[in-house]
Amino acid sequence: MIFINPLTLLVRKIALHRNASHAPTRIIPLTELGKATVLVDMDADADFVSRDVKKFFDEHGIPVQVLNLQKWDINIFGMMKKNKLQEMHDWDADLFISLAGPENFTAEYASRCSRARFKVGRYDLPENVFDIVIANREHQLPRQQVAFATVKDYLLMII
Repeated sequence: MIFINPLTLLVRKIALHRNASHAPTRIIPLTELGKATVLVDMDADADFVSRDVKKFFDEHGIPVQVLNLQKWDINIFGMMKKNKLQEMHDWDADLFISLAGPENFTAEYASRCSRARFKVGRYDLPENVFDIVIANREHQLPRQQVAFATVKDYLLMII
């Protein structure tokens, strides 16, 4: 278990309370999506996943914003800096996909703050943030490349 400074926990809780989106979400067909935002976890396969994401959405005529958050995009409390959060809000995506793994407060913050009408994630968050959660049968976390392949399959099946 990771120890987190109580002040950091308090600041995170306040920030989530202030910035969390309360917009209703639901599963939306691919044909009704105007824009998408995909948060890619910065691990070994991040570049491959980013290319897959861009290729998939380009093939379907949907503009996509790929968020590859770097350390300079995150403040000392683990939240996206205001300019990066504003950039995400200004994009005004209909679909938000988080390919980040658990124990990643930055990804949780982005997921909760996104105003998208349809949200997909690799693991479940309390309060049902995601409309679809990608997990395998053993409840292990799939790699983000595998998770995105599964997300693509689901998006193509939703009519």
